[in-house]
Amino acid sequence: MISWSTLHVIGTELVVGTFVLSGIAFLMLFLQKGIHSSDIVAHWALFAGLMFTPLAIFSGISASPNGPEGSVMLFNKFLLSCAAVGLSVGLLWNRYQNQLIHMNRIHALFGMTAVCLILITASFGGMYTRGESLTPFLPKDVAYAFPVWASVILLIMGLIMAGKSAIEHR
Repeated sequence: MISWSTLHVIGTELVVGTFVLSGIAFLMLFLQKGIHSSDIVAHWALFAGLMFTPLAIFSGISASPNGPEGSVMLFNKFLLSCAAVGLSVGLLWNRYQNQLIHMNRIHALFGMTAVCLILITASFGGMYTRGESLTPFLPKDVAYAFPVWASVILLIMGLIMAGKSAIEHR
């Protein structure tokens, strides 16, 4: 039987590898080289990374000795990976809606941002398990979370705007 930590390493390598491939393709899109093939690779690799992200998240939570609430760094990892997932879903949805339009540099920049979020998450994981990181300048003992009052305001705003659309539906 495979332990949770081994499964987490496998899932993490799949996520980081596919996201890095996506990031390179988004960089090529940003530089406007190989637009058609870079577009296909960027979005399919992003999709593959999204498919493996839940495996990495849940196996990481299960592999943690104290659970997710045991460390601020684990909370930041979860928060950053969820932000990367949300940004990636938005990018894929935008690409699906605009199939015939070539993606612009802003789209590629958001793709590279999603990749950076995943790489920072992986770097936090290296700091948590081995004490080494590619991002020693980032504070790892501070939780990046909204206060409750800001979350409630955003929730209310989202519920109010959910029924309103700026697009005319026919």
